[in-house]
Amino acid sequence: MASYSPVKLAFRTVVPDDCELDKAVVIFIHGLSASKEYWMDIPEIVADGTRRKVYVIDSRNHGDSEWSDEFSFDCNVDDLLNFMDEEGVQKAILIAHSMGGLTAIKTALRVPERIEKIIIEDVSVRPPPKEMIGVITLFLTLSQEGIEKVPAGSDEKTAKKIILQHIGTNLPPEIRDMSKKKKDDMRIPMKINADGKYEFKVNIPAILKALKNPENLMTEPTGIYENPALFIHGLLSPFKKDVEEPHILKLFPNAKFVGIEDATHTVHNDCALEFTEAVLEFL
Repeated sequence: MASYSPVKLAFRTVVPDDCELDKAVVIFIHGLSASKEYWMDIPEIVADGTRRKVYVIDSRNHGDSEWSDEFSFDCNVDDLLNFMDEEGVQKAILIAHSMGGLTAIKTALRVPERIEKIIIEDVSVRPPPKEMIGVITLFLTLSQEGIEKVPAGSDEKTAKKIILQHIGTNLPPEIRDMSKKKKDDMRIPMKINADGKYEFKVNIPAILKALKNPENLMTEPTGIYENPALFIHGLLSPFKKDVEEPHILKLFPNAKFVGIEDATHTVHNDCALEFTEAVLEFL
């Protein structure tokens, strides 16, 4: 397995008033093009409900973490383990969505003794299919085109409207309908520069470059993780439990599965209450 130079990850910490410091901490890991803010108040609810310390991280090339020309889903595993070492985290519970789910899966398989449990949101153990890579590439390309159309000095509401309008106009209907997000919901984090122009807090060029060679994005997961694992998926998402369950159980023999109605790929956004209840029940 290749080893990558880890980058410094940005994070926020949630410590409940009655925190039990002898418990394994919880680490939330977002999906591709998202950030730590993407989890809304779910980390606070989990911290209070479990009395555990919680970390919410930005992955490499996302949010406030360091950017690098080197990017793959395997890089994220090295970054996460380096983060755990720097923060003195001996054992963790991982709650992770999509790309973050792949990070959690490969971390649990690499160092099972350091991962108490994992909760994986709407992703399987296999590398993403080429069709999905194509959808992601198109979405990110249109997002970058859209933000370049935003005039300097625009307010955030106007900027989001221009970007989303460009995406919506150019996405095929079958892709556009895969998401339940609100029309004004821009899930890629943005920031405004000194010149009044917006840019994404995501290294889109580096990610697009990596997506052009999907065979290098992720090595095939190997190993066995026998600790508790929960795979949550949206019943309206492309995730097909009947197809993916046998592949998951080969690596995670004690995995449990929860399907949430009326949820697409972004379960924790579409159905935050149901997602959080499933997480707390499992923990």
